[in-house]
Amino acid sequence: MPKLEAFFDVFFERVEQQGSTTSVLAWKDSVLPKVEWPDVFLGPDNLRQFLFMVMGNRVMFPMGIVFPLSIVEPASFEFLRRFSTEAPFKMSAKHFMVGITANNGKFVWRKPGADIAAKLEEFIG
Repeated sequence: MPKLEAFFDVFFERVEQQGSTTSVLAWKDSVLPKVEWPDVFLGPDNLRQFLFMVMGNRVMFPMGIVFPLSIVEPASFEFLRRFSTEAPFKMSAKHFMVGITANNGKFVWRKPGADIAAKLEEFIG
């Protein structure tokens, strides 16, 4: 999958190869508009890495991809547009979650509110 390899070379660092179809990836900070890792991700590096798999012609991120981006900066949404346009796989706004610090101080994932969901739909479809 040469197109997939070229895509990965632009956006990610390969941390570990776990077989011919499975890799651990991390973002290249240089491609992100402004990195905003929540405090919970500032511990061990493996919290900022994600698993990638290819099965046949399907591309999978079993644990998802964490985009360390602001939900208010326009550059974040422009980055998501570029990423989804260049991705050799289909992305859907309905699968996005937003990480927030809850009232109890714990980090949690939530479905985005209507305004963020609308922006995601506009920028990545």
